[in-house]
Amino acid sequence: MTVHENTLQSLQEALDYVKGDKNKGRTFYVDIPDTEVEQAQILWRKITSLSEPCKRQAHGYIDGLIQAAAR
Repeated sequence: MTVHENTLQSLQEALDYVKGDKNKGRTFYVDIPDTEVEQAQILWRKITSLSEPCKRQAHGYIDGLIQAAAR
């Protein structure tokens, strides 16, 4: 299943859950090393300190990288 298909399925299941189908609820945990969390926090602080136009540009770059990695 592709990332796109998985996302669509998850969104549909979330809608079903909200509409009352409690069988659609699910949970899973992802272990992330502390070093990666710390790096993400540093990056987040850097991005939030930028001006609004630069923040939008940074988010655009990040979105592009995520989309490229998903292919």
